[in-house]
Amino acid sequence: MAQGSRTSSYARRYERWAAPLRGREGIVRGLGLANRVIVWVFYLAYALLVGLILPGTFGDEGLSTVAAVPGFKALAFWDTPLRCLSLAGAVVVIPALGFVLLSLVRAKLDVPRPAEGAGIEPLVPRPGTGRSFPSRHAFSAFAIAASWWVASPTVAVVLLVFAGLLAVLRVVAGVHYPRDVVVGAAIGVATGALVVAMAELLKMMM
Repeated sequence: MAQGSRTSSYARRYERWAAPLRGREGIVRGLGLANRVIVWVFYLAYALLVGLILPGTFGDEGLSTVAAVPGFKALAFWDTPLRCLSLAGAVVVIPALGFVLLSLVRAKLDVPRPAEGAGIEPLVPRPGTGRSFPSRHAFSAFAIAASWWVASPTVAVVLLVFAGLLAVLRVVAGVHYPRDVVVGAAIGVATGALVVAMAELLKMMM
């Protein structure tokens, strides 16, 4: 009975958020488009981060040239191929492991999406069922944003804002509960923080 009360309560709250948008096809299409665009922003941001670091493994000066660009002074330490390779390993391996582990946990829990669990009508329908908690989109966005701190704190802060916007959009679209994106974001930030901590440890070791 309590579970049914909670789900109906969430359905009422969601409808209060969604009601002003229903029937406005342009806004709803924009909501779906914004979600897809921001997801691609993070794909590109991650590719750019790895693409900045990896080339330094093939030259004598590492990332010295990149570190001279305003906003990228954080890369000054990584001035040899070995140092660059170590940083690239942290940036690639830690988020990848986090993604795999979170995916396994999410599949094991198999929490219903709001459309199933709360009976809402999402503004942006999503194919498939279950695997709602934690949000993998929120995890990935926040992990990538936080990982960028090793290269440019300024870029990292901008990406964190976009990650927050993506998390909100996922809830408004009706494909996730707020708890899904909050937990996914928290794990993502922790993963990114681990990348930064590993980079600091590598500095002390090298």
